[in-house]
Amino acid sequence: MKKITVHKRNEFIRGGDEYSLLAKRAMNTIYWAYQKHNLYKYDKVPISFATLRKMMNLESNNDYVEDIKSALKELKKDIELNNFYHPIAEEEYQWYLTSFINNAGFRKDSNSEWVVDVEVGNLTKYIMQLDNDKGQGFTMLELAPYLNKFRTKYAMKLYEYLKSFGAYSYINITQKHMMKLLVLDEKSKYRYMSDLTILVERQLKEIAKKSDLTEVKLIKSKTLAKDKIFKIIINPKSKKTVDKIEAKTALDNLIKRF
Repeated sequence: MKKITVHKRNEFIRGGDEYSLLAKRAMNTIYWAYQKHNLYKYDKVPISFATLRKMMNLESNNDYVEDIKSALKELKKDIELNNFYHPIAEEEYQWYLTSFINNAGFRKDSNSEWVVDVEVGNLTKYIMQLDNDKGQGFTMLELAPYLNKFRTKYAMKLYEYLKSFGAYSYINITQKHMMKLLVLDEKSKYRYMSDLTILVERQLKEIAKKSDLTEVKLIKSKTLAKDKIFKIIINPKSKKTVDKIEAKTALDNLIKRF
């Protein structure tokens, strides 16, 4: 299978959003189109329906037009970025709120083919560019065959997050910050550690089966310093560890450290 890669900024990977699985696929497709064709200078970019349908794994779905429309609507919603260095203002924010796209519309092009005109915000376009790294870091992700094969937004989010720490043998995530990462509130059925553990284990099994992180697994859940912890093996062959990161460390600080 042909590889389709995107270099995704770690702030987006480690930030918080409520995007559905299809919205996340649409985001990665737009991200890929801008990077592959160096489209940053344009105010709006046309992406064919055929491309979106294929990249979003909707080729067998007859309602793909409505699915694409719904996904684009979601991409106008907020993304929360933690410990975000603003590359234009040259300021560092502990918390920053933005959105992925400003506008989108359907039309026929000069060849009578349906396209989606997408307008990505100037800040988003700027931080997509690999030469604007500023030390914040990118993670290379395979859109096919990996990301587009996950069945849930939780597996996709967790996969991208773990990939951004792929050089490490394991990572510790507190219950509180796992819920933040997966955008689960206190009313969620996963608010209890036992139920959340079942959810996380299910996603990790899918990640191990369907991606290049074949050895990822939950090694144990424990309580340390009054915090309940998920210890997740990422790359057991790596000698790089996160032993010095204590259980009480906030997700925001964890992000900042790396």
